[in-house]
Amino acid sequence: MGAPKITDCCAKLFPEGFARTQRLILTPLQAADAFQLVVLTNDPLVAAGVSLLRQPFTLTDAQELISFSRAQRGCFASIRLGERGPFIGCSGALAREGDDIEMGFWLGVPYHGKHYGAEAAQAMLTLLRAAFPERRIVAECPRENAASWRLLMRLGFCPSGVSGARRGAELLTYKAPEAVA
Repeated sequence: MGAPKITDCCAKLFPEGFARTQRLILTPLQAADAFQLVVLTNDPLVAAGVSLLRQPFTLTDAQELISFSRAQRGCFASIRLGERGPFIGCSGALAREGDDIEMGFWLGVPYHGKHYGAEAAQAMLTLLRAAFPERRIVAECPRENAASWRLLMRLGFCPSGVSGARRGAELLTYKAPEAVA
């Protein structure tokens, strides 16, 4: 059995080619984003909180992440401050076994503590719920990443008590507000 797939993930998440929040623009990663993705991600403080990322994070790693959409493995998007603003982070969706789809996000260290992560994660969650209402949305997060853990809990994710697929991470599942009694 091959890797899990999501057909046309980027097209379904970003039918207009991008998503806009109050301060941010999310756009599917392109080949031209690879160098900026490496610079942003090749930071031990970033990688420590994101179990998906290798360290050092190389240009080859960036190109692989960008190719996820072509391989129908998911879709990752750049997070930018406004239309012409800097590349500050990444958010995305990853196909998992069964009907699960994993949401993830990370920001460059200079952008921590400004609520950009909450804004981007909420936007990605909204996009995922609209594009894939039949799928269960999950996230993997190490408990040591306290800021992301708290954010995921505020968004409606609940610890499953199950270890994640990646070292040190726990699986959290999204519970839609209407599903929580």
